[in-house]
Amino acid sequence: MAIEITGFAQALTRCQAFESVDPEQLENVLYAGVDPLEMLFVEPSVDVALIQSGETFSHLYFVQHGMVVPWQYPHSELVSPFLIGDHEFMMGAERWVASYSAVTETTVVAIPVATMRIAVDSIPQVRAKMHLVLLRRLARYYWISLSTTGSPAPRVAAALISRLALSGMDHGRERKIALRQREIGRLTVMSRSAVANGISTLAHEELIRIGDEDSERFSGLINVPDVDRLKEFVFGEVREKQVRPLLPPDESHDRLLRWRLT
Repeated sequence: MAIEITGFAQALTRCQAFESVDPEQLENVLYAGVDPLEMLFVEPSVDVALIQSGETFSHLYFVQHGMVVPWQYPHSELVSPFLIGDHEFMMGAERWVASYSAVTETTVVAIPVATMRIAVDSIPQVRAKMHLVLLRRLARYYWISLSTTGSPAPRVAAALISRLALSGMDHGRERKIALRQREIGRLTVMSRSAVANGISTLAHEELIRIGDEDSERFSGLINVPDVDRLKEFVFGEVREKQVRPLLPPDESHDRLLRWRLT
Protein backbone atom coordinates (compact mmCIF):
# COMPACT_ATOMS: atom_id res chain seq x y z
CA MET A 1 0.00 0.00 0.00
CA ALA A 2 1.16 3.55 -0.73
CA ILE A 3 2.06 5.64 2.31
CA GLU A 4 1.93 9.30 3.21
CA ILE A 5 5.38 10.88 3.18
CA THR A 6 4.49 13.20 6.05
CA GLY A 7 5.56 11.37 9.20
CA PHE A 8 7.60 8.74 7.36
CA ALA A 9 10.50 11.19 6.99
CA GLN A 10 10.65 11.42 10.79
CA ALA A 11 10.87 7.62 11.04
CA LEU A 12 13.59 7.46 8.38
CA THR A 13 15.81 9.88 10.31
CA ARG A 14 16.16 7.15 12.96
CA CYS A 15 18.23 5.21 10.40
CA GLN A 16 22.03 5.66 10.53
CA ALA A 17 22.36 7.20 7.09
CA PHE A 18 19.71 9.86 7.82
CA GLU A 19 20.14 10.47 11.53
CA SER A 20 21.65 13.96 11.10
CA VAL A 21 19.08 15.11 8.53
CA ASP A 22 16.32 17.61 9.28
CA PRO A 23 12.99 15.71 8.93
CA GLU A 24 11.31 18.61 7.13
CA GLN A 25 14.14 18.80 4.58
CA LEU A 26 13.95 15.04 4.02
CA GLU A 27 10.19 15.24 3.65
CA ASN A 28 10.53 17.82 0.86
CA VAL A 29 13.08 15.63 -0.92
CA LEU A 30 10.87 12.53 -0.72
CA TYR A 31 7.99 14.49 -2.23
CA ALA A 32 10.21 15.12 -5.27
CA GLY A 33 10.16 11.42 -6.14
CA VAL A 34 7.87 10.34 -8.96
CA ASP A 35 7.15 6.77 -7.82
CA PRO A 36 5.26 6.24 -4.54
CA LEU A 37 6.69 4.75 -1.36
CA GLU A 38 5.10 1.37 -0.65
CA MET A 39 4.49 -0.13 2.80
CA LEU A 40 4.64 -3.92 3.03
CA PHE A 41 3.49 -6.14 5.91
CA VAL A 42 5.64 -9.27 5.90
CA GLU A 43 4.99 -12.51 7.76
CA PRO A 44 7.94 -14.49 9.12
CA SER A 45 8.89 -17.23 6.66
CA VAL A 46 11.78 -19.58 5.99
CA ASP A 47 10.53 -20.52 2.53
CA VAL A 48 9.50 -17.12 1.16
CA ALA A 49 12.21 -14.47 0.85
CA LEU A 50 11.42 -10.80 1.27
CA ILE A 51 14.37 -10.13 -1.06
CA GLN A 52 15.84 -12.73 -3.41
CA SER A 53 19.44 -12.66 -4.57
CA GLY A 54 19.60 -11.92 -8.30
CA GLU A 55 16.31 -10.03 -8.44
CA THR A 56 16.28 -6.59 -10.06
CA PHE A 57 17.36 -3.90 -7.60
CA SER A 58 14.60 -1.32 -7.94
CA HIS A 59 13.89 -0.39 -4.31
CA LEU A 60 15.68 -0.06 -1.00
CA TYR A 61 13.80 -1.38 2.03
CA PHE A 62 13.47 0.47 5.31
CA VAL A 63 12.67 -1.90 8.18
CA GLN A 64 10.25 0.21 10.16
CA HIS A 65 9.13 -2.50 12.56
CA GLY A 66 10.29 -6.05 13.22
CA MET A 67 13.40 -7.98 12.22
CA VAL A 68 14.89 -9.20 8.94
CA VAL A 69 17.89 -11.51 8.53
CA PRO A 70 20.13 -12.05 5.49
CA TRP A 71 20.68 -15.65 4.40
CA GLN A 72 24.23 -16.01 5.69
CA TYR A 73 26.14 -17.57 8.54
CA PRO A 74 26.88 -16.33 11.09
CA HIS A 75 23.56 -14.50 10.71
CA SER A 76 22.93 -10.83 11.33
CA GLU A 77 19.76 -9.51 12.92
CA LEU A 78 18.61 -6.38 11.09
CA VAL A 79 16.26 -4.81 13.61
CA SER A 80 14.26 -1.64 12.97
CA PRO A 81 15.23 1.02 12.15
CA PHE A 82 17.44 -0.41 9.40
CA LEU A 83 17.93 0.40 5.71
CA ILE A 84 18.52 -2.62 3.45
CA GLY A 85 20.09 -2.07 0.03
CA ASP A 86 22.41 0.83 0.76
CA HIS A 87 25.49 -1.14 -0.36
CA GLU A 88 23.81 -2.12 -3.67
CA PHE A 89 22.72 1.48 -4.09
CA MET A 90 26.17 2.95 -3.46
CA MET A 91 27.81 0.47 -5.84
CA GLY A 92 25.27 1.08 -8.61
CA ALA A 93 24.17 -2.56 -8.60
CA GLU A 94 21.43 -3.68 -10.95
CA ARG A 95 20.50 -6.77 -8.92
CA TRP A 96 20.33 -7.78 -5.27
CA VAL A 97 23.47 -9.42 -3.94
CA ALA A 98 21.91 -11.35 -1.03
CA SER A 99 18.61 -12.86 0.05
CA TYR A 100 16.66 -11.74 3.14
CA SER A 101 13.71 -13.08 5.13
CA ALA A 102 11.57 -11.65 7.91
CA VAL A 103 11.83 -13.63 11.16
CA THR A 104 9.11 -11.71 12.99
CA GLU A 105 6.02 -9.88 11.80
CA THR A 106 7.72 -7.02 10.00
CA THR A 107 6.74 -3.74 8.40
CA VAL A 108 9.01 -2.44 5.65
CA VAL A 109 8.78 0.59 3.40
CA ALA A 110 10.03 0.20 -0.19
CA ILE A 111 11.87 3.33 -1.35
CA PRO A 112 12.42 3.59 -5.14
CA VAL A 113 16.06 3.82 -6.21
CA ALA A 114 15.25 6.98 -8.18
CA THR A 115 13.88 8.65 -5.04
CA MET A 116 16.99 7.68 -3.05
CA ARG A 117 19.17 9.22 -5.77
CA ILE A 118 17.30 12.50 -5.32
CA ALA A 119 17.89 12.27 -1.57
CA VAL A 120 21.67 11.74 -1.75
CA ASP A 121 22.03 14.42 -4.44
CA SER A 122 19.99 16.95 -2.47
CA ILE A 123 21.46 16.14 0.96
CA PRO A 124 25.24 15.53 0.60
CA GLN A 125 25.71 14.33 4.19
CA VAL A 126 23.47 11.33 3.45
CA ARG A 127 25.89 10.05 0.81
CA ALA A 128 28.86 10.67 3.13
CA LYS A 129 27.15 8.84 6.00
CA MET A 130 26.25 5.90 3.74
CA HIS A 131 29.92 5.59 2.77
CA LEU A 132 30.91 5.61 6.43
CA VAL A 133 28.33 2.98 7.36
CA LEU A 134 29.45 0.70 4.52
CA LEU A 135 33.11 1.01 5.47
CA ARG A 136 32.26 0.05 9.04
CA ARG A 137 30.33 -2.99 7.81
CA LEU A 138 33.28 -4.03 5.64
CA ALA A 139 35.51 -3.80 8.70
CA ARG A 140 33.01 -5.88 10.64
CA TYR A 141 32.86 -8.56 7.93
CA TYR A 142 36.66 -8.75 7.93
CA TRP A 143 36.79 -9.41 11.66
CA ILE A 144 33.87 -11.84 11.53
CA SER A 145 35.82 -13.85 8.95
CA LEU A 146 38.60 -14.15 11.54
CA SER A 147 36.14 -15.08 14.28
CA THR A 148 35.04 -18.32 12.61
CA THR A 149 38.40 -20.09 12.31
CA GLY A 150 41.25 -20.84 14.68
CA SER A 151 41.51 -21.19 18.45
CA PRO A 152 38.76 -20.06 20.85
CA ALA A 153 40.53 -17.01 22.33
CA PRO A 154 41.49 -15.33 19.00
CA ARG A 155 38.01 -16.07 17.66
CA VAL A 156 36.37 -14.40 20.65
CA ALA A 157 38.78 -11.46 20.31
CA ALA A 158 37.88 -11.05 16.62
CA ALA A 159 34.16 -11.17 17.47
CA LEU A 160 34.62 -8.37 20.02
CA ILE A 161 36.51 -6.24 17.49
CA SER A 162 33.81 -6.88 14.87
CA ARG A 163 31.23 -5.38 17.23
CA LEU A 164 33.46 -2.36 17.93
CA ALA A 165 33.88 -1.85 14.16
CA LEU A 166 30.13 -1.31 13.76
CA SER A 167 30.36 1.89 15.77
CA GLY A 168 33.77 2.95 14.42
CA MET A 169 35.40 2.24 17.78
CA ASP A 170 37.80 -0.50 16.64
CA HIS A 171 40.85 1.51 17.72
CA GLY A 172 42.14 3.32 20.78
CA ARG A 173 41.92 2.50 24.47
CA GLU A 174 39.32 1.78 27.14
CA ARG A 175 36.54 0.66 24.84
CA LYS A 176 33.40 -1.00 26.20
CA ILE A 177 31.24 -3.62 24.49
CA ALA A 178 27.90 -5.02 25.64
CA LEU A 179 28.01 -8.54 24.21
CA ARG A 180 26.61 -11.61 25.93
CA GLN A 181 28.18 -15.06 25.62
CA ARG A 182 25.22 -16.25 23.55
CA GLU A 183 25.90 -13.55 20.94
CA ILE A 184 29.62 -14.33 20.93
CA GLY A 185 28.74 -17.99 20.34
CA ARG A 186 26.62 -16.97 17.34
CA LEU A 187 29.41 -14.87 15.86
CA THR A 188 32.17 -17.41 16.44
CA VAL A 189 30.10 -20.55 15.76
CA MET A 190 31.43 -22.10 18.98
CA SER A 191 29.87 -23.84 21.97
CA ARG A 192 29.24 -21.97 25.22
CA SER A 193 32.11 -23.77 26.90
CA ALA A 194 34.53 -22.82 24.11
CA VAL A 195 33.37 -19.18 24.31
CA ALA A 196 33.84 -19.23 28.10
CA ASN A 197 37.36 -20.63 27.67
CA GLY A 198 38.18 -17.96 25.11
CA ILE A 199 36.93 -15.16 27.38
CA SER A 200 38.88 -16.63 30.30
CA THR A 201 42.11 -16.69 28.25
CA LEU A 202 41.67 -13.08 27.11
CA ALA A 203 41.00 -11.97 30.69
CA HIS A 204 44.06 -13.89 31.95
CA GLU A 205 46.21 -12.17 29.31
CA GLU A 206 44.71 -8.84 30.48
CA LEU A 207 43.42 -8.14 26.97
CA ILE A 208 39.90 -7.66 28.33
CA ARG A 209 38.32 -6.92 31.69
CA ILE A 210 34.98 -8.31 32.81
CA GLY A 211 32.90 -6.02 35.01
CA ASP A 212 32.99 -6.86 38.71
CA GLU A 213 29.46 -5.66 39.38
CA ASP A 214 26.57 -8.07 38.83
CA SER A 215 24.78 -5.56 36.60
CA GLU A 216 27.78 -5.42 34.26
CA ARG A 217 28.11 -9.20 34.12
CA PHE A 218 24.39 -9.61 33.43
CA SER A 219 24.53 -7.10 30.56
CA GLY A 220 27.64 -8.74 29.11
CA LEU A 221 29.73 -5.60 29.52
CA ILE A 222 33.34 -6.18 28.46
CA ASN A 223 36.13 -3.61 28.76
CA VAL A 224 38.97 -3.56 26.22
CA PRO A 225 41.98 -1.67 27.64
CA ASP A 226 43.81 -1.49 24.29
CA VAL A 227 42.16 -2.43 20.98
CA ASP A 228 45.52 -2.62 19.15
CA ARG A 229 46.78 -5.25 21.62
CA LEU A 230 43.60 -7.25 21.09
CA LYS A 231 44.06 -7.06 17.31
CA GLU A 232 47.69 -8.13 17.61
CA PHE A 233 46.56 -11.17 19.58
CA VAL A 234 44.29 -12.20 16.69
CA PHE A 235 46.94 -11.46 14.07
CA GLY A 236 49.47 -13.64 15.92
CA GLU A 237 47.52 -16.79 15.05
CA VAL A 238 46.71 -15.58 11.52
CA ARG A 239 50.38 -15.00 10.75
CA GLU A 240 51.43 -18.41 12.08
CA LYS A 241 48.64 -20.53 10.62
CA GLN A 242 47.65 -18.68 7.45
CA VAL A 243 50.39 -16.39 6.17
CA ARG A 244 53.54 -18.30 7.13
CA PRO A 245 52.64 -21.51 5.18
CA LEU A 246 52.21 -19.37 2.03
CA LEU A 247 55.78 -18.06 2.19
CA PRO A 248 58.52 -20.01 0.38
CA PRO A 249 60.49 -21.92 3.04
CA ASP A 250 63.83 -20.49 1.93
CA GLU A 251 62.63 -16.98 1.06
CA SER A 252 64.84 -15.30 3.66
CA HIS A 253 67.88 -17.21 2.38
CA ASP A 254 67.13 -16.18 -1.22
CA ARG A 255 66.76 -12.53 -0.23
CA LEU A 256 70.11 -12.63 1.60
CA LEU A 257 71.80 -14.28 -1.38
CA ARG A 258 70.42 -11.70 -3.83
CA TRP A 259 71.57 -8.89 -1.53
CA ARG A 260 75.11 -10.30 -1.43
CA LEU A 261 75.24 -10.74 -5.20
CA THR A 262 74.31 -7.09 -5.74
